[in-house]
Amino acid sequence: MKASDQTSLNKIGKALAKPLSRLVAHPKTAQFSQLIETYVCILLGKGGGTGWAIEAEINAATSVILHPAPIIFDVGANIGEWSLLMQRHCPPSSRFFLFEPQPACQTIIEEKKISNSTLIPRAVSSVAGRTIELFVGDETSGIASLHPRRDSYFGEVEFSAIDVSTVTIDDVVEEYELDRIDFLKMDVEGHELSVLKGAMGSLQAGRIRALSFEFGSGNINSRTFFHDFWDLLTPFGFKIYRILPSGRLMLIDAYYEDCEYFRGVTNYVAALQ
Repeated sequence: MKASDQTSLNKIGKALAKPLSRLVAHPKTAQFSQLIETYVCILLGKGGGTGWAIEAEINAATSVILHPAPIIFDVGANIGEWSLLMQRHCPPSSRFFLFEPQPACQTIIEEKKISNSTLIPRAVSSVAGRTIELFVGDETSGIASLHPRRDSYFGEVEFSAIDVSTVTIDDVVEEYELDRIDFLKMDVEGHELSVLKGAMGSLQAGRIRALSFEFGSGNINSRTFFHDFWDLLTPFGFKIYRILPSGRLMLIDAYYEDCEYFRGVTNYVAALQ
């Protein structure tokens, strides 16, 4: 149910709004009310994906991987922790492609010796073969982005720019002669839509079976909306789900403006039907 639905509950809520507003927005209670609001959103999976719920992300990913020997793309691999955890939950025959442009992170990934894995030391974008700036907080920054960071969360972080080269998903699929991608994980701090635009051939061919993407404060920097993901993915037959802290998937059965939630990070899974 949406807040705009004309139901009896909606009418009761409107009638109570005036007296309740005096209570929850009082100077002595407003801070507590805001904490409650944030926590309820986290329980609904909104803004609850800032790293502490990685097991929920893993459970959600494995629940939509159907092939007994999956091919998994880790776009924005950082130091390889997500792939390492996924490997423990996937069959030994799984094949991993890790995309990471930060040199120090590449060294750490190689030291992990993730079996059946290929490291691609480039940033994934909509166009291949370009040199662009990556804004990093440190040499293994987990908040590195191809967009200048103006998030209030990182206001005290000093970012510097390094040059990185780009690649597209479609180019990698062609180079390695892949007939499918069973799961495409994206964690690129607001650049996810560009990653998908560089995978249009694979999407049109139905090669990408399932994927995950983040949505949150990074999308303010890249000027992208949840509506953009909805418009791109649903015509190809994808169902989009929000990952809850429990690891359960909550279906987004229709677009609505409440999905434009920029506090923290919200994690989504999209699965081809």
